[in-house]
Amino acid sequence: MGFKVIVNNADTKFSACHFLKEPLKCSRIHGHNYYVSVEVESDIDENHFVVDFIELKQIVKSVVEPLDHYVLVPELSHNLKITKMDESIEVITSDNKKYIFPKCDVKFLPLEATTSEMLAKYIHSQMKKVFPDKIITVKVEESKSTIAVFSDS
Repeated sequence: MGFKVIVNNADTKFSACHFLKEPLKCSRIHGHNYYVSVEVESDIDENHFVVDFIELKQIVKSVVEPLDHYVLVPELSHNLKITKMDESIEVITSDNKKYIFPKCDVKFLPLEATTSEMLAKYIHSQMKKVFPDKIITVKVEESKSTIAVFSDS
């Protein structure tokens, strides 16, 4: 293939909070400003594009924007007991921490955990729906020194 385009700018970020099973420090609810970079690789089309940059930016933004300013809850986790009530969500962890969130503040994701690695995989899966025939790499940066990557290759 040989050609690759990359979107990596301030528009492709989101802020959210989450909690993990371990380590202990990360098991407490906390947040990040996540920066997302997407690389798309393929042959070029009749317009000499892999994909139009404007279109790619819009698509990446449409994937990450729904995550912005939510509590991210992994609905496939085996370590959480999730109860959906009328106006709230109760989450009990395997070590018996109990959280109650307003339903409108929670974004359920079809993941086992909300690690940066799993968020990269989730974003990748959403991008593959749009570009099934292209090689896609997604990077999720939760700090300047920590980046998770999920890729076809």
